[in-house]
Amino acid sequence: MAKFTRDLGSYKILVIGAGPAGATAARIFADAGYEVDVFDQRPHVAGNCFDRYDEHGILVHAYGPHYFRTNSKELLDWLTQFTEWISGEYYVEAKIFERTVPLPISIATVEALHGKSYSEESFLEYLKKQRKFEENYVAQNAEEQCLQLVGSELYEKIFKNYTIKQWGHHPRDLRPEVTARIPLRINRDTRYPSETYQCLPKDGYTQMFQNILLHPNIHLHLSEKINSQDIHKMRTQYLFTMYSGAIDEFFDYTYGPLKYRSLKFNWKHFANTSFYQSRVQMNFPNEHEFTRCVEIKHVTKQSHSGTTICLEYSSEEGEPYYPMPLTKQEQLYQKYKLLADQESLKAEHPIYFLGRLAEYKYYNMDHIFLRSLNWSKEKLNTLGGK
Repeated sequence: MAKFTRDLGSYKILVIGAGPAGATAARIFADAGYEVDVFDQRPHVAGNCFDRYDEHGILVHAYGPHYFRTNSKELLDWLTQFTEWISGEYYVEAKIFERTVPLPISIATVEALHGKSYSEESFLEYLKKQRKFEENYVAQNAEEQCLQLVGSELYEKIFKNYTIKQWGHHPRDLRPEVTARIPLRINRDTRYPSETYQCLPKDGYTQMFQNILLHPNIHLHLSEKINSQDIHKMRTQYLFTMYSGAIDEFFDYTYGPLKYRSLKFNWKHFANTSFYQSRVQMNFPNEHEFTRCVEIKHVTKQSHSGTTICLEYSSEEGEPYYPMPLTKQEQLYQKYKLLADQESLKAEHPIYFLGRLAEYKYYNMDHIFLRSLNWSKEKLNTLGGK
């Protein structure tokens, strides 16, 4: 069990995880007058949003690129307390053999792929001919979802092999929500996100999280691994616990481990090179073992004579990043969710599960922030500020 240097009796709320879910909840409760203990097993805040300066002085996203965007003015206003913003220049391209095409799918994509112009009418006609299922068909898997949305050519050239590399499974074996996330634009807008607000913390994500957690009522414990046995021993010292770690680990893998997809990173620096590639992200569906090449300097707008890129490889081993979109895994998660619901409904010292790992759901970053913000405010209504 973790060692403590303070009297636990002075703390009121326990938060496990200093990422988007945990940091947001901690700040909301701290502002309301509650003492909050925040633990994270990593030596830094911000979870997978963590960014750092590499040995060459380039600001990089250590756990893969995080493109902040949201449709919520409420969330943007709340985060603006803790950071200034720069505009998010989020543009992504895919290398399709000898051609480079913009993503997500738009008129500009097929124009680049075919080397000719399309009108809105001819683009829609192209999609109609390519699609394999009617609009009202309920797709049974990711392959059918993609074939229904963008048709066979774009599926084969852009999505099929990328999905296999990313998830280690054929799209027909994955749940339809994998490719349901694919946006389709009947225009030439080549921006990667479509949300109303697209921006990036001016001084980086880590600084923003440090500002969120900078409060006299927040007591931060980094490099502290807190397991479920620790939490059960400690919980009576707190009004409640908010847990954002892996749900199967919390329940000691009672029903067996849930499957996650991880990432491995290969960093490369180029001196005296302003930019290595034309966009922040280049996807490689059909070539190479890596899925994408990220050059985050495009969006941080850092002034530096060199640049650093990151080649990403999807992996079965490593830290859990993405819940596996398999039906059997969703069924297994539902068993753990029943246990989590029992913990959250306890009259005294309940434990609440919030976040991508705790809910086994592929949330976007802004969704986690907003979910924690709304949940914390609702919880405050039942507690009342101090």
